Amino acid sequence: MPDILVMVKLAERCNIECDYCYMYTGVDQGWRTRPAKLAEGNSTALARRLEEFRSTHPGSKIMLEIHGGEPLLVGKSNMRKFLGDVRASLPPSDLHICAQTNAVLLDPEWLSIFDEYQGTISISCDGPPEIHDRHRVRYDGSGTGQAVEKAIRLCLEHPRSDELFSGVLAVAEPTYDSRRIVRYFRDLGVTNFDFLLPDANYIHPPKHVRDYSHPMMLRFLENAFDEWMAIDDPDFTIRMFSNFIRGIFGRRSTLDAFGGDLWPIVVVESDGSYRLLDVLAICEEGVTETNLHVTTDTLSKYLDYTRSYYPPPSATCRNCEAFTACGGGYLAHRFDGKSYDNPSFYCEVFLGIYRPIRGHL
Repeated sequence: MPDILVMVKLAERCNIECDYCYMYTGVDQGWRTRPAKLAEGNSTALARRLEEFRSTHPGSKIMLEIHGGEPLLVGKSNMRKFLGDVRASLPPSDLHICAQTNAVLLDPEWLSIFDEYQGTISISCDGPPEIHDRHRVRYDGSGTGQAVEKAIRLCLEHPRSDELFSGVLAVAEPTYDSRRIVRYFRDLGVTNFDFLLPDANYIHPPKHVRDYSHPMMLRFLENAFDEWMAIDDPDFTIRMFSNFIRGIFGRRSTLDAFGGDLWPIVVVESDGSYRLLDVLAICEEGVTETNLHVTTDTLSKYLDYTRSYYPPPSATCRNCEAFTACGGGYLAHRFDGKSYDNPSFYCEVFLGIYRPIRGHL
């Protein structure tokens, strides 16, 4: 049995309004019919399922990613109870816990909670506040960048920052100055961040980017890579580029966005249902449904269901020079309205950045 990632939506609503969000702006709007928060009974059942999986598959690594929506909306007392239930039977050696947050609510008490239960925090931030605020705003239209920068500094100043803070995820927006974004995170003291390509495919291009084109995204990434090389610090990592470098040396990516296996990823929605990769919400309505539930079905049963479910990368990708680096791209980005048997929507970008990285090496 492989290592597994369990993504749980403790809170399936959000306190900010990002115009590129795959969940709230996607084709599948099923979140509207699900509860705002995971019920206590389902939360307890999930803790039991994790313990059960560990006992039956002692050789597998388990990661629990607390996701959303915005997970901190579940509240501090509920988070303490959930983490306490999980940690009662699964110590850090058996289960890694991480949370992905927009950080607007993050404060010292939240950091103490995750520190107490030996979890990690990753923050979503697109760059300096004036850049971040173009797409990540509150419902009244006000920006969140200053609050997020304050939260990042709070994490970095924590006495156990190296164990507690796992880094930053930034959505790449090609009208921005990527060199400036790289320098911003470097100057803040962030040592690990990643650029995420906007969730898009052949029928739904990045609608939040005016006059989007692949050449403009390629320039964005090339400039970011050049800046990263100029900094020349082995302790400052941009995950996308590190992943491509490993691919050039023949090591296939384990990241889901670059061809890593999807079937060991379990999504637990706020109604307790097991779902497929939730980013598929940008493709088709209802595509993630499995009719499996945390109270009635084991994690192993879910994995048996998904083991042969996801389509492989297209033959075009498998015969491409860049395949070990990009893996054919994200499944959701391969959809053309009828099929997933296509190169990624971002194929031109992947090839374009792969070749100069390879040449540099």
